[in-house]
Amino acid sequence: MSDTSLVRGWCPDLFAPMKARDGFLVRIRPPIEGLDAGQARAIAAIASEHGNGTIELTNRGNLQLRGFSLDGAHLAGKIAVELGIADPNPARERRRAVLVSPLAEHDPACHPDTLLVSRRLQAALLAHDRLDSLSGKLGWGVEGGGFVPPGALFADIVLQAQQDGWAVRCGGLTTEVLDEELAVQRVVALSDAFARQPDIRRPAHNDGATKALLEKVGFRKYLPTEPVPVFVLPVGKLPGRRVGMGLPFGRLQAAGFSFLAEQLGKDRLRVTPWRGVIMPENTTNHPDFIVDAADPRLRIEACVGVSGCERATEDVAETALALASDVPSGCVLHVSGCVKGCAHPGAADMTLIARNGRYDAVRNGCTKDTVSWADRDLPEIRGLLSRELKEIQT
Repeated sequence: MSDTSLVRGWCPDLFAPMKARDGFLVRIRPPIEGLDAGQARAIAAIASEHGNGTIELTNRGNLQLRGFSLDGAHLAGKIAVELGIADPNPARERRRAVLVSPLAEHDPACHPDTLLVSRRLQAALLAHDRLDSLSGKLGWGVEGGGFVPPGALFADIVLQAQQDGWAVRCGGLTTEVLDEELAVQRVVALSDAFARQPDIRRPAHNDGATKALLEKVGFRKYLPTEPVPVFVLPVGKLPGRRVGMGLPFGRLQAAGFSFLAEQLGKDRLRVTPWRGVIMPENTTNHPDFIVDAADPRLRIEACVGVSGCERATEDVAETALALASDVPSGCVLHVSGCVKGCAHPGAADMTLIARNGRYDAVRNGCTKDTVSWADRDLPEIRGLLSRELKEIQT
């Protein structure tokens, strides 16, 4: 494993664990098709036998396991490779970061080739060692539409199904429609262009820089990307005889993951980038999981807090749960233990930054934006939520 295991300010992965207050973190990237029962059971065993038993679902559809010793983290990587859910080459493992519409091949309204195109894109990325220098944070996506609409997946470079082919979404721009083979080739070429630009390692907020790279690899038409659509989270009964199961903060114990494994039979589990899982429709309900998309706990985001992070000053998950019922439908409240904002890097309707029992609040922004209200206590925060967000109540 890399010496980066002691570095902070970046995302951990299977071969570069990160040290936290509760031990080392490792991340496991599930296969595109999802996890079968044996793989899910094995991951639960890794978490309980070598970590502290906590499993977190990330906003990139990965599994983050907590509380390892460094030797335990090494062993987790070895086991994942033996299970066939990780590539033994760390650089290739990073290039497996392809998000897929979680209902692909289940939802009749999702493009029928979504999973096939995802596999082909991942294979093309793995075949190009020149992409080794890409940022470990760069990720790809393939969107087939349907219940989970185009634009919903958060990734740097996304293949997006259209009526007559595939467009490429990159940063704030979306390209012309191409046939599948050419679209995959262009995504690889675009990835290579980012790898060769040390000052532009990911799609820039500056559309001019992104546009120059799009043109460099052969794109001729592009328009501003449509805003992220408002859509119902995939929780509860779903198309294709599936059920979506949410979790408060995407956090559960290994026993809960083992429960899911035992429900699978010959089916597979998929992790969504909204910190939930997609399961067969006959999955038994479990008190740890949320199956009602209107549950207020799905409107809150919070990091692990003081129990697992050296920068946090309090248990922000407890605060978020206490405020959940004050958050109107259609809104998101993010409670962060520090200014890093790991749990929800993007903007939220209200973002709270904990400071030793008091909070700074940001309206329509993230932890790094200008503070709207400083040094407030919990009753004052409740008043802000009521006053500032009530117009969005549906």
